[in-house]
Amino acid sequence: MKTHHPRKNDKGQPVELFHPSQPTDQSTWSQAQELATVAPQGPMPEQVNHLAIASWRDAPKTAKGWEQLSNASDFVEPPMKTVVGKPPASGAVVIEPDGRVWVVSPSNGFGGYTHTFPKGKLDPKEGLSLRANALKEVFEESGLQVELTGYLCDSVRSTSVTRFYSAMRVGGNPADMEWESQGTHLVPMAQLAQFVSHPNDEIVVQSLRQLPRMSKSDIVSYQWGLDSVRRILATIAGFRRQYGHWPKRLLMDRGMVEAIPAQILTPLGWDMLNQKLEIIPIDEGTLFGEGSAGERFEYGDHFHLKEGPSVTFWIWGVGFMH
Repeated sequence: MKTHHPRKNDKGQPVELFHPSQPTDQSTWSQAQELATVAPQGPMPEQVNHLAIASWRDAPKTAKGWEQLSNASDFVEPPMKTVVGKPPASGAVVIEPDGRVWVVSPSNGFGGYTHTFPKGKLDPKEGLSLRANALKEVFEESGLQVELTGYLCDSVRSTSVTRFYSAMRVGGNPADMEWESQGTHLVPMAQLAQFVSHPNDEIVVQSLRQLPRMSKSDIVSYQWGLDSVRRILATIAGFRRQYGHWPKRLLMDRGMVEAIPAQILTPLGWDMLNQKLEIIPIDEGTLFGEGSAGERFEYGDHFHLKEGPSVTFWIWGVGFMH
């Protein structure tokens, strides 16, 4: 059954969809073992994995804005390989705390892809970096606001060399996909290779499988001490909510600095926390999140559990707070 995409193309023309993607039942979005699909402007639940589904109204409109967002990504990546005649492109594989992965369906199977990961070539007129371009392409093709978490792989494709990053969702609505996509999906890892089956994507799926997989038991030693961890997460979440980016430092009561690595977190969990944030012992019995420009957020009794998974996923790659 033919239909039209609710968004017109870049020339202002309607886009006819010959075989529209079919949405799944709303219950699939809350089931980690289920494939979930939304069509353009289709209904979505209020939240997925305890993170709200809400349109990204203030997404950047300029190259400068996208570059500013990309600066929040703090990781090292290798030089990009080059191939004569194949221009650079970039994209991201967005991973949910429940282990599922975001995938898009190009409208009418454009480029020979039934399903693939959001990506696009760099436009010389825009002058975007690989990271900024990846953020922009993910938003346009999937409706998602994401943060890049690391380098994944370089894929030599039919018409480009594409750098893929791993990423986490921090906002957006997958139903807001632009005309280039006719469906956005959340795919269980076990189904990914069959769902994303184009040969160009094999290296991406393989690289994704090689990412470290951790569980809650790898991070936490004792359940009874999680209240202290929740206070830390509350401070980080509050800082991000107030300033729009993650803090650089945690100022923490000396007793907590001594007790958490000794009694609550595993050595790996504590080490990964220290890789993300500088931990500074203080004599006050409280917590502060602090940014590189001196911005500060003090802990208070206003932590919402729904904010937990995105914070724990940023630190440890595990959405265990729910």
